[in-house]
Amino acid sequence: MEKHTTLTYKEVLNDIQHKENHLLIANGFNYGLGVNTGYEAIFKKMADNNKKIYNDALEMVQDCEFDLEYFIGKLEEDIDQDNIFLQKYIANKIKLDFMQATHEIVKAEIKNIYANKNDGIFVLLKEFTNYFTLNYDSFLYLLLLKYKPVDDKKKNAIAFMPSIKFIEEDLNMNQNNIYSEIKNARVNGKLKLTLGKAGNPLEKDCRMLTKTHFTTEIKTYSKTYHKGWQAKDIDEVVKQIFQEEKSNELLSKIDDGSKQQTLFDIPELVYDVTSETQNLFFLHGAFHIYKDGEMFKKITQQSDKALYDKLEDVLNNDEQEVVCVFQCSNKTEAINNNDYLKHCFDKLACLSGNLVIIGSSLADNDDHIFEQINSSPIETIYISVFGKIDEIFEVAKSKFPEKEIYLFDARTISYEKPKED
Repeated sequence: MEKHTTLTYKEVLNDIQHKENHLLIANGFNYGLGVNTGYEAIFKKMADNNKKIYNDALEMVQDCEFDLEYFIGKLEEDIDQDNIFLQKYIANKIKLDFMQATHEIVKAEIKNIYANKNDGIFVLLKEFTNYFTLNYDSFLYLLLLKYKPVDDKKKNAIAFMPSIKFIEEDLNMNQNNIYSEIKNARVNGKLKLTLGKAGNPLEKDCRMLTKTHFTTEIKTYSKTYHKGWQAKDIDEVVKQIFQEEKSNELLSKIDDGSKQQTLFDIPELVYDVTSETQNLFFLHGAFHIYKDGEMFKKITQQSDKALYDKLEDVLNNDEQEVVCVFQCSNKTEAINNNDYLKHCFDKLACLSGNLVIIGSSLADNDDHIFEQINSSPIETIYISVFGKIDEIFEVAKSKFPEKEIYLFDARTISYEKPKED
């Protein structure tokens, strides 16, 4: 077998700079940022939540190597084909428990991506035109929200904890107490100062100030109004605010295809399955996307209970279904029968330039995705790997025989923020 070498993460970033690039992620991407949404971790959470049910299924799940798609398929095979009710009940019960467990893992661990060691993730994300995920969870969507201005009036965030809360993880208690006031001054562009003995008020426009000038004005404001803010706390908060602005500027083009519509006097977010501006695609669906009749909608309630209630309602409604391809076989058929999934799938065939794949094992059950990529005008594919370089290269070459393949060592990936000049 021919010996192959790997690139480093930095070498990949250098190679793709100023080119047309697209990103495809799988479970390994989440894990690299400290969020373990692997099937084994999800099953463990399902068992913790429902000990009496899933502990008895442990041996069967282990036989399926914790592949929950395969596990559901095996259960459906074992049920009498004429017993439609039992088939549907068991499948829906497992799907709901699967979704709840995954949601709980993401909710509990997503703060890890805001750790200092991941502060530079935008250096990677800014290089791409389109974003694709093979995962059912909404982790990529939440991650991109950190680097995209959010219009609070539209309330279009999905039913996970708002991303703004995780920004506060980087600040201590004192800094959190002053963050909103300083942020408000920056966003609204106004800061009232009373200068001199006459006490004449002076309104400062803060939106266009440089970081240094803005910091100086905030310190003057604190002193004038006896806020008692420490200089080091002001420096840290201003640093965070300017970093947010820089990140927001980098990823201002995130579009998941959903648009607000008013249906029966109720505002809802509906997916346009013909959108030409969409650049975020859930190739196998996601928990927050469901079909209602002929429309595809986004779950937008702002609480956990609302999310679970909505998912359960959808699963038990013959006119609705969560858009998730759970089965391990016939995925292409399921995709072709769903307008949202087909729109995402068809987009793959239109890509050109470079594709970066992070966190995928190149498993056979995703061959439909790889075949679609291979049919596209994509020229070069970069794939993250953990060991077994020669073996993985042969697999990659068999999946993408028409493409130029480069492997890069996943252990060299670092999302630390680059040092400021």
